[in-house]
Order: sequence, then C-alpha cells, then structure tokens
Amino acid sequence: MNPEVSSGRRRAILALLAVTVLIVVMDLTIINVALNPIQQSLDATNAELQWALDSYLITFAAFLFTGGVCADRFGRKKTLIVGLMVFGISSVLGAYAGTVTELILWRAVMGVGAAVVPTVTLAIILNVFPPMERQKAIAAWAAAAGVAFAVGPVLGGLLLEQFWWGSIFLINAPLIVAGIALMLWLVPESKNPSPAKFDPIGVLLSIVAVALLVYGIVMGGEDNEWLSAGTLGAIVGGVALLALLVVIEARMAAPSLDVSLLRNSRFSAGSAAIAFCFFALIGAIFVTQFYYQAVLGFSPMEAGLLMLPMGVGSMVMSARCPKLVMRFGPRAVVTAGSVVMALSFVIMSQFTADTPTWLLVVAQLVFGLGWGCIMAPATASLMSVVPPVKAGAGQAVSQTMRQVGGALGVAVIGSILGVVYRSDMEKSVEVLPEALREEAAGSIGGTLRAVDAAQLGDRAPALMSDAVDAYLSGMEVTMLVAAAFALLSAAVALRWLPKTAPKPPMPPAPQPAAKAADTPGARA
Repeated sequence: MNPEVSSGRRRAILALLAVTVLIVVMDLTIINVALNPIQQSLDATNAELQWALDSYLITFAAFLFTGGVCADRFGRKKTLIVGLMVFGISSVLGAYAGTVTELILWRAVMGVGAAVVPTVTLAIILNVFPPMERQKAIAAWAAAAGVAFAVGPVLGGLLLEQFWWGSIFLINAPLIVAGIALMLWLVPESKNPSPAKFDPIGVLLSIVAVALLVYGIVMGGEDNEWLSAGTLGAIVGGVALLALLVVIEARMAAPSLDVSLLRNSRFSAGSAAIAFCFFALIGAIFVTQFYYQAVLGFSPMEAGLLMLPMGVGSMVMSARCPKLVMRFGPRAVVTAGSVVMALSFVIMSQFTADTPTWLLVVAQLVFGLGWGCIMAPATASLMSVVPPVKAGAGQAVSQTMRQVGGALGVAVIGSILGVVYRSDMEKSVEVLPEALREEAAGSIGGTLRAVDAAQLGDRAPALMSDAVDAYLSGMEVTMLVAAAFALLSAAVALRWLPKTAPKPPMPPAPQPAAKAADTPGARA
C-alpha cells in the first residue's frame, strides 16, 4: 500500500479507475446493438461480424500478459496511460472504417490498448488501498465491470437513434482524454521493485496460441467442417502452444508468467469460475441482441434498454458481495451466482416471437443478479494469494483466462447458432435466386438482406417466418450451452473455492504502544 495516499484521494482514484474499466468493458457489448446497422452498412457476413467482436477479444486476451508484465516492470500508471492512448486513437479510426476489414483491424488495435486496463487498474487498487479496505474496493471495481455490460447496449442504442454506427466508437475519445488528464493528477506511480526479466518468447506464444485457437473455432462453425485440416490444425496448434507456454515459463528462474499461481486452487478456481461464466455471458449477449432486433423488431435503443436490468442486478449484488462473502463464504456465493445465471439462460432458451416484454426484463434481471455474485468474490479470492508487488502479472493470468473464455463464448455460441440456422434454412432459401441463397442461409441478418434484394412479394412472409423459427431453434440450443458452462462454473466453485472468507488483517498497532513495549518495564 502507498502510505502517501489519503482516504479521500483513494476514493477519487477508485472512482476514476472504475470508470476507466467501464469504458473498455463497455466496448465488449456496445457493438452488439450496432451489429444490424454494421451488417447493412458494410455488407458484412455473420462470420465477419463475429470477427468484429472476436478481434477485440482476441487481442484483449493476448496482450493482457504483456500489459501485466510491462506494468509491474515499467510502472503501472505509465502503462495504463499508454494503453488508454492506443485505445482512444484506434476507437476514432474504427469509427470511420469504410469496410468491415478496416473495422476488424481497428477493433483488434483497440483490444491491444484495452488489454492493460483491467489488469493494471486492479494492481493500482491493491497498491493504493490498505488490506482492510481492499475487498470493498475490489467489489466496486467488479460492479463497474458488471454495469458496463448493460451500459454499453443502452449507450449504443441512444447514439444509434441520433447518429451513425461509428458513433459508438467515437464516444470513447472524449472519455479517454478526460480520464488520462485525471490520471496524471490523481494516481501515484508504482511498480515491482524486483521485476522479472522481459519475456518475448512468452508474449509471442500467448498471442499466437490464443489467435490460432479462436480462429479454428470460428472457421469450424462458419463452414461446419470441424475435422478439416485448417480448422483442426488451428485448434490443436493453439492448445499445443498454450501447453508449451506453461512448460517454458515453469522452467524459467524468474518467469513473467508465474505458473505456481495455477497450482494454487484458490487462484485457479477463481479464474476458471470467472472464465466459464464469461464464456456464457458474452455468448448469450451476442445471441439475445439479434433476437431483440431481428426477431422481436426492437430498435437498437430499445434493445439496449432491455439490457439495463442486467446491469442493475449486477450492481446491486456486487455491492452486497463483501457482506455475503463474510457470512456465507466465497464458495457458496460464487456457486449460487453461477446457478442463478444458468437459470436465466434456461428461461431465455424458451423465448419465442411472442414472449412478453416483462419476461425479457425478469430474465435479464436474474442474469445480472447471478453475474453480480461471481466477479467480486472470485477476484478477491484469487488475488488474495498474489503478492501486491506482482499484482499486474498475477491479474494478467486471471484476466487472460477470462478474455479467452469470452472470445471462445462468441466463437462457440456463434458457431453453434450458425450451424443450426443454416441446417434449418437450407430448404427454405430455395425460393431465392441462387446467387442469394448462401448469404441468406448463413444468418437471420443475411436472410433479411436477401429478402429485400430478391423482392419476393407474397412469398416473403413465409420465408421470414421460417427464418424466425430457425433462429429460435438456434437460440434454444445456444442458451442451453451457455447454461451448461454456468453450471460448470458452479461445479468448480463448489469443489475448489474456500468455504470461508479469509480473516481481515489486523490493523497495525498504535505507535505509542509499540514504543512502550520496547521499554525494560514493559518487558518485565
């Protein structure tokens, strides 16, 4: 802890860091409400939309390791500011992308800049706050991340009501400028006084491994050829490189990736529980946004507002988590949250084209209540075994697992949805001209574009009815997959997370008492 930081300044720093996390996490979900406008404007396929999502997630995950090491070595404040500058500049360039390829590229660069934020902000919190206050500070940090998932679609919807789709990225620029200015004024510098040697091999392996793994899954879902040489080779290669990374780092005298952390059940279980739920969360948001807009016909703003109950539920439970953990323990709280998340996905799997709005709201609220019980206690549990001087590198390991889970969530959920949709629509699209059939069978957005282009007249309603039924079939399967991953998180938490919360550290003894204890009379 930095002794020079007053309590008032600590609260200001926490608020600033929470907003910073909100901005970059918001970009994981804000794009979801703009998928339809982007698809129409840039003539993007379903797979290209997945890459617009995954490119951010992939680089986010791949560069977390690098960001954490750089923060501990060169300074957390410096690293955070550089990352925010990269994020802000690429956001502006992405806003004015003229093709979907350009958008994917700039989203990838945004992920590089954003990668340092969750890792470094938590490391700064651990350095600034004394042990007695850290759990509450982590809960506030986690609440900001949870709220961001709902704020993103709402803000995106509001912007799309007035401006073009690029505004959802352009809004980042003024927020980042204000954030950097306040950071220069408020946040003290800190770093590991004995940092490990920079590890270029580990950085390169982590980037290539994650990219290969997610690429293989996305391509397998798009082509439905999971056993092809390209798909299987990419998946196996990614897994092999991840294993090689662990082996190499384990043999280093001063590794950047502290493999010993993975052998600690509190650290690995907390990281795995978050990763599994993040897989389910990101995948479910991807599916429901298309459901709200393409099936139910809500506008982007209305679809965003339907995510708001999720943010409210997450914020409420994150704020209550420290007390719940002290009373029931991390194991019970995280397990219960994961089960509640699974319940919300089961409810969503039964949605139809006629589901009332109030049930959509209830499902999202239940979703948020579950998620709010996971992030804060699982993060506090895993970080409790990481020394504060290694907070950046330690948090990088956990955040990498989380972001890989999110990237795989979009890839796997999107792939399953695409396979089911294509299978159900193969015969229905035969009413279209042959040149439009491939695109129409790929996604519900593609079907909508093909129907407009073909001018089917009286045959259009029947084709759209088939498209809605196909999407709902795919949504049912994908939501049940999301529920299974949430239950897997519950199983991990129930088996390996600690039953009771660690006792809060005792405050230091008053200085006068310490001096009295050193006197001969006191020793007698």
